[in-house]
Amino acid sequence: MKKLLLVLTVLGLTTTAFAQKHNKDKALTIVVGKFAFCGASSAKPTGKVITIEGRKFFEGVAVCPVMDGPSVANNILVPNPSVTPDGTDKTVWSYFWYYDSVPQAPTWKNLPTVSRTFIVAKGPEGGMSNMWCMPCNILPNKVNGVTIAECYGPLNELAFPMRKALRAHPGETSVTQAPEGSTYSVGTIIPVNAINKVKKKK
Repeated sequence: MKKLLLVLTVLGLTTTAFAQKHNKDKALTIVVGKFAFCGASSAKPTGKVITIEGRKFFEGVAVCPVMDGPSVANNILVPNPSVTPDGTDKTVWSYFWYYDSVPQAPTWKNLPTVSRTFIVAKGPEGGMSNMWCMPCNILPNKVNGVTIAECYGPLNELAFPMRKALRAHPGETSVTQAPEGSTYSVGTIIPVNAINKVKKKK
């Protein structure tokens, strides 16, 4: 599965390189600093609606550990990734990086990340959420020494392509590090041909 995540990264960088020929604004960038990592989290509906690149989606909230170091951000959604959502240390953006282990709910002990794929279906346990480059509020109290943030993003919306908000549909394949049985697992839809290529290499 680590190979799969690397394939996705390459796909993202390839898409960015292609887009740069048509648009001077690059999409992907590396940021160093504090960010929320939601790759192993689940989400629950807030009952509100969130607008992503002009399209409306039901909003979800995920509880994610705050990390400090390099991460990948999308300049299209976050024009200045080094500045927090409200310009203070009370908020962070949710970005992505590859980790072998991260603090995970409910104990927030550092546990191995286990990547898995699942078929998107109707209902909370079959749904997914996109928490990449979304605003997060840092909670005042640490748990097990871990700083935690609540991040708000769209339910059943794709992280890719990066320049357009698309809805996830039942039957599509998503990858996540959230445990099985999670509601609205934080993840992204991935191309089926990319999965098949990775499986053939194993």
